[in-house]
Amino acid sequence: MPGRSLLAVLAAVAAATVVTAAPAQAEVRADSTVTVRGTSFPEAGVGFAYVGCDSLHERGAETLAPTIGFGPALPPTGMRSLGYDLEGGSAMGALFSVDSLLDTTTASLAAYAEDGGSGVAYVGYQAPADGGTSSAWFGRADLVLAPGGWQEVDATDLFYLWSKHDMTTGALLEQGPELPSDVATFTAAHGGDAPGLFTLGYGCDGAPFNMDTLRLGSPGDVTTYDLEGMTTATDMTGERAAITAGEQLALRGALRVTEGGTRVPGSSLILEQQAFGTTFWETVDVVDGAEPTVTVEPLRRTLYRWRFVDRPLAQGSVSLPFVVEVAPDVDARIDGDRVVGSAIPAEPGTPVTLWRSVEGPLGGEATEAVARGLVGEAGAFELALPEGRGRFFVTLPAAPGSLAGTSAIVLPQG
Repeated sequence: MPGRSLLAVLAAVAAATVVTAAPAQAEVRADSTVTVRGTSFPEAGVGFAYVGCDSLHERGAETLAPTIGFGPALPPTGMRSLGYDLEGGSAMGALFSVDSLLDTTTASLAAYAEDGGSGVAYVGYQAPADGGTSSAWFGRADLVLAPGGWQEVDATDLFYLWSKHDMTTGALLEQGPELPSDVATFTAAHGGDAPGLFTLGYGCDGAPFNMDTLRLGSPGDVTTYDLEGMTTATDMTGERAAITAGEQLALRGALRVTEGGTRVPGSSLILEQQAFGTTFWETVDVVDGAEPTVTVEPLRRTLYRWRFVDRPLAQGSVSLPFVVEVAPDVDARIDGDRVVGSAIPAEPGTPVTLWRSVEGPLGGEATEAVARGLVGEAGAFELALPEGRGRFFVTLPAAPGSLAGTSAIVLPQG
């Protein structure tokens, strides 16, 4: 079609620069709905427009600060919407670049403003006779957003006041008809169909508003774009997976944005544990999500996980469990003709064995059990020390929730 080379120029004039988001991935469902994560669209031809309210080119220089949140009320699609609170004089909204203005029968945006608001819509069109030049027509229409409630406006249904501009300099080349006209009427009088763009936006009066549910297409082929929050993934690492009771272990977490952004500002992570013998998760600590680290000191086998709680900006996520195995801390010493000590933790009645290791006749070490007993109250034990030299140590067998435990070597005196 004539004028197609200017389509990119038209779109660049209206395109908004929205920082804080990385390219998003689309979730395309059978109902022709695309879920947009964060503020980046996964497909060419659809995006955000930041335009001037009086003139397409004369927009403000403010920093755009979008917010993603639940509601307000129940959005037309999904649970979240995108909110803006502009300074006034400029509008933020949807941008649709299309190959055919007349074949496009739906180019709409839904918006919500608690106290009402005002906006603007533009349509860009390069007449076939202007193909290969920098001249293009723009139509402009005022938008009014009634207080409360979601309202959807379709740019293809509006009547516009038209003016022709030089896209290189922005200079006004020709004023269109005094009365507004729709796209079909105007294009018919200027050579027929061509590629172009539609924009719809709010914020001209500085009133805060939310937007959601962009729709683009023709009968039987309309795609809905649902603005939703970021998706996240939470990871967990530990210094090691097995410790001795009484030792400390640092557990680290990481919160990643998988779609729709680069980070979740002001995030926090919850460390949860599932103690041995229980089936529920309980909170251990809540820490800053930037560099989450918590030191733990479990006495028995314990599962840990990091949790990022669902919030307006981003969906929640949970790390895979990290299992920490724990061996009892076995302390033993020789006291006369006895080996006494304690095990933490240990249940009364747990078997305890005294071992002697001696050098074998052919070299190497020969180890034998020389005394057995049971752990008493508070984990204490007492075993008879046999005569003779050797290297002695005490062991406890593995038990539910606990690894096997071994004491340090003890040597008889003399």
